[in-house]
Amino acid sequence: MWCEAVRRRERGELGARRFETAARARRTASLALSNRKEFATPHNGAVNSLQVDLTERRYLLSGASDGSAAIFDVQNATEYEAELIAKHRSILIVDKQHENGHKFAVSMAVWYPVDTGLFVTASFDHYVKVWDTNSTQVVMDFKMPGKVYSAAMSPIATTHMLIATGSADVQWSTSSEWILMSGGCDGAIRFWDIRRAGCFLVLDQSRSQLGRRPPFLEGTSDKDPLNSLQPSSSSKIYSAQQRTGKSKKQSHKLHKNQIPGHGHIQQRLHPGLSSSQNRATAHYGAVTGLRTTTDGMYLLSSGSDSRLRLWDIDSGCNTLVNFEAMRLQTSKPLQLAVTEDPSLVFIPCMASIKAYNLWSGMTFQTFRGHYEPVNCCYYSAQEQELYTGSNDRQILVWSPSTPAFTEMEDDGKRQTDFVVDEDNWSD
Repeated sequence: MWCEAVRRRERGELGARRFETAARARRTASLALSNRKEFATPHNGAVNSLQVDLTERRYLLSGASDGSAAIFDVQNATEYEAELIAKHRSILIVDKQHENGHKFAVSMAVWYPVDTGLFVTASFDHYVKVWDTNSTQVVMDFKMPGKVYSAAMSPIATTHMLIATGSADVQWSTSSEWILMSGGCDGAIRFWDIRRAGCFLVLDQSRSQLGRRPPFLEGTSDKDPLNSLQPSSSSKIYSAQQRTGKSKKQSHKLHKNQIPGHGHIQQRLHPGLSSSQNRATAHYGAVTGLRTTTDGMYLLSSGSDSRLRLWDIDSGCNTLVNFEAMRLQTSKPLQLAVTEDPSLVFIPCMASIKAYNLWSGMTFQTFRGHYEPVNCCYYSAQEQELYTGSNDRQILVWSPSTPAFTEMEDDGKRQTDFVVDEDNWSD
């Protein structure tokens, strides 16, 4: 029971970190469609983007396909219905009627990471606009060469205020302010260092943490089981050099240009030098969503092949977590969400949202409440709530079924009732 965990914490038997983690996990595990909070959405089109500001964790920014963007206060309700349901109406909205509004769909709306005074919107009208929240005026706009499907700002940057945009999904690293990740329609996920030209890493779904099996040398028996356990092709070349008496210079030249066996394999000194020739793919289809974990160690990607993959950012390897079967949209980008632990990932699966265990890939819970395909979801670690937007123009709130303070009050009440019901008669 909740009170027992509090007592263990008071006695020092339970550490602060473990107590916080257990409390967050307990509330996240009880997420359900909220019957105490709802958003009165002003959008007349599909909701494409959701984000809570990174400073106060209080204001929810949304963007929709009718060219509008709205802001909601998730902590203070605008009004109460029947004194039970807290209704949150938009406190700010910019749409096509605004003199500087977007003419076509808003594909992405993101907060300026330093404060809530600015927010950025990207649209299919080829424009990226920076808005002043207080005056609701555009302070800067950028004309792009084509439709803008995604925009992002680094949450940890201290030396730049760059806005990354693209015709596919883009995501800043949460561990380095210089690293940018992008997913394309060719199924590739590329890593870029913005301080230099060219990508320095292309993720390959066939490259796992166990490593790639090197090609066999000529004259090597296929029946020898030890061949598959050899660590790399360089060690095989070194062994061949010892047997044939080749010089180190010749062997080094051979290793750089080709490896005997099944044809020629190009060895790159820098992946960016030959990225156009690289055929590595992360998905069998377009990359529809990217999301980094809060600690910056892992990257989640979704594709039009209806697959979700978890990548180790440091090594660039596929972790081979087998996420259970899902059906994903292929017509537009998806916005994924992950808990702060991280232990759960939320992904839009047509008209529902599925929560998967990040490490086992098993389905933890399925959320159903929207009538049409879901496009975006955002998890608020401050409130332990999940916000989802859909083609049905609605923004739904999924909150813990029972607030923590209510659990403590209920536990205390039960104990008080038990004491009151005791027999106080004297002999």
